[in-house]
Amino acid sequence: MASRNPGKLAELRRLLGGHPWELVDLDGAGFSGELEEPGATYDENSALKAQAVCSATGLAALADDSGIEVPALGGWPGPASARWMGGAATDVDRLHGLLAEVERRCANDRRARYVCVVTLARPGRETVSVRGETSGVLVAPSGSGGFGYDPAFLSDDLGITFGEATAEAKDGVSHRARALAALLVALDAERA
Repeated sequence: MASRNPGKLAELRRLLGGHPWELVDLDGAGFSGELEEPGATYDENSALKAQAVCSATGLAALADDSGIEVPALGGWPGPASARWMGGAATDVDRLHGLLAEVERRCANDRRARYVCVVTLARPGRETVSVRGETSGVLVAPSGSGGFGYDPAFLSDDLGITFGEATAEAKDGVSHRARALAALLVALDAERA
């Protein structure tokens, strides 16, 4: 798994726990490098990370790039969701910064969507990338579950924020869950 984000790693392990794969984090795979995300799109960043880890370790590598998009802000912050405030910013800083921007620039249109692109790179095989999305509205933060922007993301599917949702409820509708479900379908199609 091409990530060092503890929240993302826990979610990926839950979502893929029923499959016959051994899920190893970067340190467990012997990858000590940094994963760069220089691309302008989720697709580019996800593929670059998966391919870098696969090449360095000789193992299949699963990477994702994800973010939150506010349509009224032209899809911002998008792929820069984790970086737009700089490396010293925390999840809480970014959450409150996004809410302040929405309030300032588009207070009457708080629609949002989470987007995730998952890429599986395998030695000697074609790389597979798929996308998942989930929609909602940005609200005042509520709940302490999830990570990132979850406490302010009121899910259209659940009617509560991802911060209020149980892990199981979020796993049923999240952008990452939908991307991983699409990946499993793509892998099944390869075997057919």
